[in-house]
Parts: sequence; structure tokens; C-alpha cells
Amino acid sequence: MNDYVTDDEQVEKIKQWWKENGSSVIAGLVIGVGGLFGWRYWVDYRDNQAAQASEHFERMVQAIEQGQDAKAIEEANAILDDYGSTAYAAMAQLALARAHVDQAQYDEAAAALQALIDSKPDRAIEMVARKRLASVRLQQQRFDDALATLEIEFPQPFAAGFEELRGDALAAKGDTAAAREAYTRARLAQPPSADPRLLQQKIDALGSVAG
Repeated sequence: MNDYVTDDEQVEKIKQWWKENGSSVIAGLVIGVGGLFGWRYWVDYRDNQAAQASEHFERMVQAIEQGQDAKAIEEANAILDDYGSTAYAAMAQLALARAHVDQAQYDEAAAALQALIDSKPDRAIEMVARKRLASVRLQQQRFDDALATLEIEFPQPFAAGFEELRGDALAAKGDTAAAREAYTRARLAQPPSADPRLLQQKIDALGSVAG
């Protein structure tokens, strides 16, 4: 039977089919009721999971604000291990990466960010993860990996950040001309760089080196 028909229609169908179907109708109803309770159980379970994940998330945020990186990592891992299907998982990965960076654990930070990217999250979250992963790769002096992370079609609001990081990687590789082009694109991007003065200093430094 159609689960979306009204109760009255269900009764009429039972009356019409009773002589022909007999016990099979009863069996179908039992299955239907079981499915209903199963669905309610799933909804309750899902809501309970989200509530528990929220509690871990709040503790994780508090730990980050208080500089308790070990506690933040513990709470983030709890979310990822037990509540990975909730909306909190992506934010936990970002927080986990940040905590590892604070402890100079760049391999662990990169792994967390790459796992988040591979999970194909919301587009904006992916862009944030890529920016942070590129920054981590720069810390590791893995400049080609940083460039590869940024080699993607990105939304305009991320242009300044992506191009500045691209410039950083190219400058570190010694490709002054390409770095200057990337920095210039970052300077012209809208919305502008988070720190226009620092960006201009990077451009000026390339100019002085080029002599």
C-alpha cells in the first residue's frame, strides 16, 4: 500500500481486499507499523546523535578559545569517530587541523584537511580547507603540493586569499615573475586581501629582489 494515503483510505482498501488477501493484508499492516516505528526510532536516533555531537562541539570550541589544544583534538576526534554523519564533522576537521598547527604538527594537520576535502563537503568549506591546507604545505616547504591544492576553479570571494597563497609558494620556489603576477591578482581581487599592507610588502620585496 501507499504509505501516504489517509487512514480512511487504508481502511477501505482493507475491506475491499480482505476476502482476496486475508492474512497477507494483516502481515502487510504489521510490516507497515514496524516500518513506522523504525522510522521514528531513526529520527529519534538522528536527533540524539546531533545533540551529543553539539555538546562535543561546544566543548571543542571552548578548548580552542582557552588554548587547550590537546582537549580540542580529543573533542574533535570524538565527533569524527562517533558522529561523522552529522553537520559538525566538517567543522571538527577544521578545528582539528588548527589545533595540530598550533602544536606544529603539520603532517597531522594536513591529513585532517585532506580528509575533509576528500569528503566533498559544502563548497565554501572546501575552499576554506584548501586555503588552510596550502598554508600548511607552505610550512612544510612542500611548495608544489601547495600549488596543486590551489589549482582549482574557486569562487570570486576566495580569489584574494588563493592568489596570495599561490604567490607565496611561487616566491618560495624562486619564480619571481609568476609570484608577482599572483600577488597582483590578489591585490586587485574583490573582496580585497585580509591584510593589504602585508600583501603590498610582499610585492615590494619581489621588486627589490628583482632589482
